[in-house]
Amino acid sequence: MECKSLIVQLGQAGLRPCHVKKAINGMKTSTVADVTSKGKEFYGLIKHFQDKALLDNDPYFYVDLCDDGSPKNIFWADGRSRDAYTKFGDVVMFDVTYMTNKFKMPFAPFVGVNHHGQSILFGGALLENKKEETFEWLFEHFLKCMFGKYLKAIIADQHKAMGNAIKKVFRNTRHRFCAWHIKKHEQEHIKPYVSRYSDFKKSSTKWVNSDTIEEFETRWEVIRDKHRLEYNCWISDTHNQLIHWAKAFLKDVFLAGMTTSGQSESINSFFDEFVNSKTMLNEFVVQYEKAVESRRTAEEDEDFKTMNSRPVLSSLHPIEEKAGECYTRKIFDMFKKEWTEATSNLTHETISKSNVEIKYRVGQLKFDKTYWRYVIFHFSNDVNVTCLCSKYEMDEILCKHSLYVMKKRHVDTLPSRYILHRWTLNARYK
Repeated sequence: MECKSLIVQLGQAGLRPCHVKKAINGMKTSTVADVTSKGKEFYGLIKHFQDKALLDNDPYFYVDLCDDGSPKNIFWADGRSRDAYTKFGDVVMFDVTYMTNKFKMPFAPFVGVNHHGQSILFGGALLENKKEETFEWLFEHFLKCMFGKYLKAIIADQHKAMGNAIKKVFRNTRHRFCAWHIKKHEQEHIKPYVSRYSDFKKSSTKWVNSDTIEEFETRWEVIRDKHRLEYNCWISDTHNQLIHWAKAFLKDVFLAGMTTSGQSESINSFFDEFVNSKTMLNEFVVQYEKAVESRRTAEEDEDFKTMNSRPVLSSLHPIEEKAGECYTRKIFDMFKKEWTEATSNLTHETISKSNVEIKYRVGQLKFDKTYWRYVIFHFSNDVNVTCLCSKYEMDEILCKHSLYVMKKRHVDTLPSRYILHRWTLNARYK
């Protein structure tokens, strides 16, 4: 009688007949009580999304079922998350290290960054496993859900199956390894070398932070030979995947400031406030939505503060004034930090000059000149400045070195080409 009731409930929840059949097939190998319990939880999850669809004009929900009718893979996103993706879906952080629910299904949130530099959630998934075909299934549905709009970059773990799936589904998307995971692995694997060689830590740090590809490869050869690194050790294997993590190879990729090592960790700790290891599936999606609402409240709060406050300027210069007018409050704070450094702590030396450009080396007097950055100011109708640190290319906020040179060259305002639309209030409201 209970199974008959369950079949009716699943049908009422909108499950197709073939899926209802799968749900009751499990009775052949499981007890009626087990199947009914798992089925009821699954019914609750389906019913939740069905109820949400009455209030949301543009939700997306898809479930992949096991032979016994239990959910194998689940992906969902509400209308507001899909809309947010159309505005801020250039870079996404994807993480599957979080596993907090009753069935121990890996939880995989898709996390982006809004116009305030805050983390926002584009969608969530509960997965059966971490196999390549599972990631392919998920990424294909994510792409379909997000109107076929491809990412510029995805930040994810150093996971072979995941990397293969990213390559297949997001064909022109740059895959950057998560800095937090790299750091975590690095601390574990370089310990023997740090204890054996007193200069290893300093040399490896300098190697990782190389500005150019030539520098990176030259320093690698020195470290490899001097410290006798095995060809199959973690460091060598990681070197072989350098296009996914080495700064020198990612300087042309916009990452929206998401490479900070604490970003992934903070997302995980954020969900800890809402779920635990005993959270039921249907309750999990409810708690996920509470987490989403919490993020949206934080975003609305920042929108209000940006609209109803004036930027506090550190100078009277029109470059800073223009930035204050255009950027959201939090992004202006980031710009202001660079501007303050540019106008108070930096100096320069002229390296070369021609009819088309002038090249400077910019830095602080108290630092060795090996840490100074090369900046080229191009003579043209439009202001055109490039810096070897590539902060602008990666964050789309001008660096202190470029700002120093612009001020020195008497540039009288911040050119519109250097103000990224996604860092302004208009990104959300126009």
